[in-house]
Amino acid sequence: MKKLLLVPLTAAALVLAACSTEKPGTPSAAPSSPAQGGESTAPTTATGGADPASIDPCSLLGVADLASYGTFKGPVPQNDAGARGCEFAKEAESAADSVSLGVDIRDKQGIDSVADSGNGKTTGNVNGRKAVLVPKPPSGCLMALEIGASARADIVVVSTDPEKSCGMAEKIADIVEPKLPKG
Repeated sequence: MKKLLLVPLTAAALVLAACSTEKPGTPSAAPSSPAQGGESTAPTTATGGADPASIDPCSLLGVADLASYGTFKGPVPQNDAGARGCEFAKEAESAADSVSLGVDIRDKQGIDSVADSGNGKTTGNVNGRKAVLVPKPPSGCLMALEIGASARADIVVVSTDPEKSCGMAEKIADIVEPKLPKG
């Protein structure tokens, strides 16, 4: 009986420790593939050191890219809090199944300005691009991707489960990253 209890407690401790402090590493997710039966968003024309202000955040992700997570409404362009963004909301049957996410471009804020929300932040890279993963209590997660020294793309996911939010943010970063200009 003691052995059976020890395994779940050890696993829970590891999960909690994973988001507790800033530490070097690689917050990159497992490779993802385009959704079956749907079209993936075409890469943006803003490549090769293009001005971050020329990036259309709604060109970086489409509802077909999100098909493995359910049916999403969007994209809805947003412009607030110093960022140009694009929002998506999952068509959920219950509040427990709800997910909202956004892809934001911050033209004047680099990756170094990403703040820790109290649960630590993990630095690393996504496909060779500098990245920071930050859990956002109580149920969100931010993945920031460097565009240049003073610009970044933020992927923000909010669901009922912070681990689900961070896992989804990492996978969406794999979709968005190749469409960003190299800084």
